[in-house]
Amino acid sequence: MLTRPYVGVDWGTSRMRAMLIEAEGQAPDRDHVVYGDGIAKLDRPIADVLLSAIEPWTDKHGKLDIVMAGMVGSNIGWRETKYLDCPASLSDLTGEAERFEQCGHRMAILPGMKCTNPMGQPDLMRGEELQLLGWLSANPGASQSDRLFCLPGTHTKWCRVEGGRLDYFNTSLTGELFALLKEHSILVAKDDVIFAKPFEQAAFLKGVELILDQPSALLHSLFSTRTRKLVLGERAGDGPSYLSGLLIGSCVQNAFDLYGVPPAGVELVGDPSLCRKYAHAIERMGHSCRIFDGVDAVHAGFLAL
Repeated sequence: MLTRPYVGVDWGTSRMRAMLIEAEGQAPDRDHVVYGDGIAKLDRPIADVLLSAIEPWTDKHGKLDIVMAGMVGSNIGWRETKYLDCPASLSDLTGEAERFEQCGHRMAILPGMKCTNPMGQPDLMRGEELQLLGWLSANPGASQSDRLFCLPGTHTKWCRVEGGRLDYFNTSLTGELFALLKEHSILVAKDDVIFAKPFEQAAFLKGVELILDQPSALLHSLFSTRTRKLVLGERAGDGPSYLSGLLIGSCVQNAFDLYGVPPAGVELVGDPSLCRKYAHAIERMGHSCRIFDGVDAVHAGFLAL
């Protein structure tokens, strides 16, 4: 039983998210969540960044235990932790944590996970396992059945969980590829980048539908982002939304080919606005899905720990 608050830190490559975890807090109080730069963006010592971010909490509560997950445990982070081999129970994370003390605070950095993915290649994750643990903790009645998870992001993860154990997963560079193609290729008109429009669902679904029609032709399909705009003009719709549809559509279609789709459909965990884009593609392909907010999942994961 949690008897006093502690700090949970989800620290990735591009963003840090710290939370004050309290026993009575079954949902994250947004006043108890602070954000900062990711590991790859820091220009001063990690300890200084962290202790500065949580100073209001330590002023109130004194020395606090701090548990960290994500790229903070990688070879570019604070202290490198091991990877647990899949299949593994997510409750095994605490047993392999790296423990140390900093400025009177007890620290622990959780390990990552590794597997051989459905393509027969090694795959790794750091941080997403905490969100999976949070979902399982928040949905105890469903946690023992066969579940397919999608955690959208810069490096989207697709995960197969059965009986509360992470069997295997694979990583798709969907978000990173979208950013690279939008910003550094000829596919998207510069005006569409400079004067970015809100997400346009109709254009997005045009991209998804092309991938459904030509599932193995992503590289050929990408160039249509440019040609549609040149030939059709405004009738082509929003270029970035169409490009997103191609990439997310391909990501979803390939995952279904690798994993199949369980009767329960797909569990989407992450930023709700990004999850909704994946939901449009999943539903267009005839399957069901549910969205679980990523901040809530991280909080539930830390509370479960």
